[in-house]
Amino acid sequence: MPPLNKRQQFLMWIVAAVFATAGLVAVLSAELHRSTPRHALYVTGDAEQGAVLFFGRKHCSICHSVNGEGGRLAPDLGKIRPAAPAMGWLAMALWNHAPGMARQMRGTKSPQLNQQEMAHILAYLYQASSVDRPGDAAAGKAVFQAKGCVQCHAVGSNGHGAGHDLSAVTDSGNGSSWQLAMWNHAQSMIGPITARLGQWPQFRGEEMSDLIAYVSAGTKASPGKLSPRGHAENGWAVFQARCIGCHSVRGHGSQIGPELGPDHELPQSPAQFATILWNHAPSMLARVKDAGVENPTLQGEEMADVLQFLSSLRYVEPTGSALLGEHIFAERGCALCHGAAAQGSPEGPKLRTEGDAFTTVSLATAFWSHGGAMQSRAERMGITWPTLKATDIGDLISFLNAPGPGK
Repeated sequence: MPPLNKRQQFLMWIVAAVFATAGLVAVLSAELHRSTPRHALYVTGDAEQGAVLFFGRKHCSICHSVNGEGGRLAPDLGKIRPAAPAMGWLAMALWNHAPGMARQMRGTKSPQLNQQEMAHILAYLYQASSVDRPGDAAAGKAVFQAKGCVQCHAVGSNGHGAGHDLSAVTDSGNGSSWQLAMWNHAQSMIGPITARLGQWPQFRGEEMSDLIAYVSAGTKASPGKLSPRGHAENGWAVFQARCIGCHSVRGHGSQIGPELGPDHELPQSPAQFATILWNHAPSMLARVKDAGVENPTLQGEEMADVLQFLSSLRYVEPTGSALLGEHIFAERGCALCHGAAAQGSPEGPKLRTEGDAFTTVSLATAFWSHGGAMQSRAERMGITWPTLKATDIGDLISFLNAPGPGK
């Protein structure tokens, strides 16, 4: 082979440098990929499909009821208000009550749930907890008198009827239509009501629910099988178009009114929200007027959509710390079966895998699918069933999704 001239040698060096650089990039990329914690796509659930599963194919309602609808063998799941973080709380409750459920279901085959079905059911249970409890129509009649509503409005034959007949406002006891009418007409009511009564009446406790029950002639919807009305996606669009001029969400929007993001305490049920709207209507409208902002009116399902959007901000995948999760994994006794690094042991499978990352939904699905077997193994090993906190879930998921030792 003839010797290479200087130009050819230079080109060879260039080619060699390119290949070396490419190899280095490949190695670094692979290393970075291994050292970066895995993040999972969020599995969304549909509350309406969750209700169908709960009362239909999965037969959850044989044991459990939701707001009085269903079985009586186990707790009413609609009466339990999830604490923050809501998704973590639901997964925690499923784990902590696994031994009791296993004892209750001993001898029967539990229904199997895949991740999407679990997501639907969890979304349903979360939303069902925000459905208004049926009010007391008799107590509502007393509220109608005591708050001065009777001086301007009628309910059937009761009242003066100068204003609208309120029995036409509500829809089968649903608070969303009541909220809508209350918000849209508050501006025109403040002056006459304050002049006639000398003050703007305030509602407390369950008075608004009772009033709704009375003006709707005591009609009771079946809250167990029905999810709250409204859709979060539509609510976000309405919020941006009508509400963001006064309110903000996670810092996005105006500061005229209070921040309405997940850190702001906010009632979830329509009647409770209506109470807030009514009690603060004079001060809210005064601030809107001072700021020169037009008071928006809402139509159709827009009020229900906004309420669902605000509620959805509190139902998100919890965040956490992998370091705290590792400590919790050991402290709660998970490491006794699954190994200190979740690498697996003769007593339990490896939890850190190269496949899909954990989410709250997948963790809850694993709890449900394998809870009975885990309970039996814990009893055999003499291990007391560990209890979790709602805030533990995000930390545990972060730990399980982080790269293992040597990765």
